[in-house]
Amino acid sequence: MTPNTEWKKVAASLFAAVVFAFICLISYTAIDGMSGGYALAFVSFFLAASSIAVSLLFLHRARVMDAILSDPSPLAHWSYPEEIAHASVEREYLQYRERNRILFYIIGGMIGLVALFFLIFVGDGGPETALILLGLMAILFIVSRIAPGIERRRAMGAPHAAYIAHTGLIYEGSVYPFRSFLVWWHGCTFREASKKRPAVILFSFSQLVGRFIVQPFEVRIPVPAGEEETAIWVVQELGGKVPE
Repeated sequence: MTPNTEWKKVAASLFAAVVFAFICLISYTAIDGMSGGYALAFVSFFLAASSIAVSLLFLHRARVMDAILSDPSPLAHWSYPEEIAHASVEREYLQYRERNRILFYIIGGMIGLVALFFLIFVGDGGPETALILLGLMAILFIVSRIAPGIERRRAMGAPHAAYIAHTGLIYEGSVYPFRSFLVWWHGCTFREASKKRPAVILFSFSQLVGRFIVQPFEVRIPVPAGEEETAIWVVQELGGKVPE
């Protein structure tokens, strides 16, 4: 049975929100505002609010995953051998690493600009605040680099299976809702097998990673041999494209 690890992510996000909210409160009440207290309070408030938004995203994903796993008759439920699953994990890992890189450029760039402002224009406490912000940016950089590797190891150890339902899909233990906060599903397409790769169902998504930046990505669900007709029916059921 595929475990629903999204609930752990909800708990971790809420814990981060509490920690950042506590830092915000201490910064505002115990540190002189002109000595960096206001800046640290602002950044920690932003991170606390972001953590709450992320927890709501994972909450929705957890509920969708529970619904799919408890569905007695999903559209499709396939299991895969190790070699196919590992090749898919490596492909998803590269996409995840690229999305994390872009996300760090956006958030890290914002923090870097604020740090530069305090370093240049603020006298007392400015350099100290800039140093704190740069330290926070360094932590975000490290997290953005190690998170894809952690996700890769998790996917390697997850049950090598796919579930497809009307509300979303689960692949390698990760859930992809068709309706979600900051993530949009654009449809699916059946791609026939070739000499080098098996038949797959391509699910197209896009994710908002900045105010005006949308990052597209795909989830490729391999179709086991002999399940091509089922895959075509699934795509038709979801309103996707099939070969004529």
